[in-house]
Amino acid sequence: MMTPTLWLLAGFVLILIEVMTPTLISIFFGLSALIVAAITWLYPLNQPWQWILFSLFSIASLFGLRNIFKQIFSGRTEVTSNMDDDFTGRKGVVIEPITPCRPGRVEVSGSSWLAESTTILNPGTYIRVTGKKNLTLLVEAVNASPDLTQPTTN
Repeated sequence: MMTPTLWLLAGFVLILIEVMTPTLISIFFGLSALIVAAITWLYPLNQPWQWILFSLFSIASLFGLRNIFKQIFSGRTEVTSNMDDDFTGRKGVVIEPITPCRPGRVEVSGSSWLAESTTILNPGTYIRVTGKKNLTLLVEAVNASPDLTQPTTN
């Protein structure tokens, strides 16, 4: 028989599983188990009603709170073309192919970076950084073999 203590323990274990594997699923089952623990502590219920409440709270919290939690924990995507950042205007070279549908890698300032482009860029193509999206550089091809140590001013 599930006692309030067992529901409490199940809730903490499910929340701990969420912390170790952040899938944003088991936390809702853990919260539901904690709610059922509180209800069964205040109002002793028989086993079938405990499981019915657990199921209802799990479904309600999963569908009602998941989108809110995703917005809170997923972070924000920052896209910038600000010339004051450290990368915009820098030049480099493509080291892994880039297509509009699939990012590749570029070497800029001696480091390898994930990069995206609106055109196909093959390895060896010289590029200029036009912006960044979090840790992914947005790049475009440049015609000549540029001096890779200096950012452009245009």
